[in-house]
Amino acid sequence: MLRELKKVVEESGKDAQEFQQTANFVLANQFASAFKHGQRKHYLLLESYQDYFAKIFDALGMKLYINENERLAGVLPVQREAFVRLKTDETLFLLVLRQIYEEKIENFEVDNGFVATNTHTILDRYVQLVKREIPNETRFKDILALLSRHGVIIRGKSYEEDSKNFIINITPVVRLIVTEAYLRQLESFNGADPDEDDIDEEEQNPQVENQE
Repeated sequence: MLRELKKVVEESGKDAQEFQQTANFVLANQFASAFKHGQRKHYLLLESYQDYFAKIFDALGMKLYINENERLAGVLPVQREAFVRLKTDETLFLLVLRQIYEEKIENFEVDNGFVATNTHTILDRYVQLVKREIPNETRFKDILALLSRHGVIIRGKSYEEDSKNFIINITPVVRLIVTEAYLRQLESFNGADPDEDDIDEEEQNPQVENQE
């Protein structure tokens, strides 16, 4: 890979460290958006040198994803061993986010591929959809942190009138990791543990990269 790096550096006139930083960023965060602060430079480099980065990530068992319309780039694991085995509440919150995302898209409430909602709406939908009590505040924050780390959401500021209600921007990443088959199966969730339902194990795992 050092040969490829030397070649792309010579052709681009850029510093090798820029390519290394972008590769490290994607490995740590999975996705980069041109619309998210601090990520634009990584997205532009991935978009401009797709062949190079595709080879790099292919050697690591991942495939490069580029969506020039949504200005989103990142990696998806190829082998199932690379998937994170999400907990029940984490997978169900992914379903909630995907449903909210699709509804906003249908209503044209979208800005550069991102849709805005808030934590209260997410929690209300969770109760409505899965017929469960909401997790405690600490657990909910942990789930939001996990989804933020994988680029599914961007957490914004709290509302002045309600400091516990935060703006949440759902990114196009949610469509990549919550596949249509996964969505259909979780939509039939009846309030029991999915591990005890008839959810197919091959479809149950979203394509979230294991970064442990």
